Order: sequence, then structure tokens, then C-alpha cells
Amino acid sequence: MASHFPSARLQPLQQLADTRESEAARRLLDAQRLKAEREQRLAELARYREEYERQPAAATPQLLRNRQAFLERLREAERFQRQLVEQAQRGVDQGRAQWLLQQRETRTVAELTACYVAREQREEARREQRHHDELATQNHWRTRRAEAD
Repeated sequence: MASHFPSARLQPLQQLADTRESEAARRLLDAQRLKAEREQRLAELARYREEYERQPAAATPQLLRNRQAFLERLREAERFQRQLVEQAQRGVDQGRAQWLLQQRETRTVAELTACYVAREQREEARREQRHHDELATQNHWRTRRAEAD
């Protein structure tokens, strides 16, 4: 009987919205975790480069060229890692936007369901009131007929 109520028919939609919101939240957490990992890797590269730069310069021109080439490779790795961090940040931003969108959808479905439930409760209360009024009227007429007899 309750399945004909609009609020009951919205139950699958609410479950779907909840599932989508949970999935969006999981994707956001994954994106945040990836960004943190990439930031950590960038920090490690920067720390390693700084330590290498602090080491004494090489004694021969060949060793100096090798040192400069290695430092350039480290800087290039840092630039690439920085790009990966920026890419991960975009992923976090997109994930947050998706999660907020799904959260809003879930809230909208919940509010719609609550409106239907409230309306259904008002309708049920009116039906009960009509039923009680009808019983009272019947009792009144029975009493009057009994008094008239």
C-alpha cells in the first residue's frame, strides 16, 4: 500500500543519489591523496637537489660538467613533478566540484522526499479526521434515533 506514495517511489532515487555522493567523495579523497603523494615527491626532489648543490664543486672541468648536467636533470625532474602536482590539484578541484554537485543533488532529493512525506502525513491526518467526524456524526444520529424511539 505504501509503495503508491510518491515518497516511497523516491526511495530508489535517494539511494542512487547517496551512492553517487559517496562515490564522488571517494574520488575526491583519492585525488587529494594523489596530490599529497606528488607534493611529497616534489619536496623530496627539491631537498635532494639542494643537498647536492651544497656539496663542494668538482675539481676537474669534466666533473663540473657532469655535476651541472646532473643538477639540470634534477631541476627538470622538479619541473615535471611540479606539473604533476598542478595536474593533481586540478583533479582535486574537479573532484570537489563533482562532490559538491552530488551533495546538492542528494540534499535536493531528500528535501523533495521530505515534502512528499509531509504532504502524505497531512493527507492521512485529514482522512483520519474525516473518518472520526463520520463516526461522530453516525453516533450522533444513532443517539438521536434512539432518543426518538
